[in-house]
Formats: sequence, C-alpha cells, structure tokens
Amino acid sequence: MAEWRGAVSTKVLMAMIGGSAVVAMGAVTVAFDDGVPGDSSPVAAPILPGPMTQGETVTTTIPPTVLDTEKAVVTHKAQPYKG
Repeated sequence: MAEWRGAVSTKVLMAMIGGSAVVAMGAVTVAFDDGVPGDSSPVAAPILPGPMTQGETVTTTIPPTVLDTEKAVVTHKAQPYKG
C-alpha cells in the first residue's frame, strides 16, 4: 500500500512539474513576443518581379476507351484438391 501511494504521489509531482513548465514557457513567449512586424506582406505567396506571362501550351492525349486485351482467357486449370 505504501508503494502505491509513493507511485501516485510521484506521478502527481511529475504532472505538476510538467504543467508548471508549460505555463512558464507560455509566460516567456508572451513576455518576448514582438507581435506581427509592420512591414510584413498580408499574403503568403512570394512576390515575383514583372508581369505574369503565359508559358508553352501543353497538349495531352486521351487514351482509348477500349482496352487492347478484351478479356483474359485461362489456358490451364489446376487439378481439384482431393484431400
């Protein structure tokens, strides 16, 4: 019974230490947070120089709707199991 209480109190102590560490990290983040810089762009895309130009045309081919081999035909069958 004493070992069980020791294990539970150790787990509670470790949980309290971990929670305190999370709270401390949050406090440090808030203390040293500079916020959003004023010169940041409101979009996440890179800014490219010059106007947009069209590239080369890409052509695609559509495969035929009927396959070359219509249906596979079994030429050899195994002997039935006689167990």
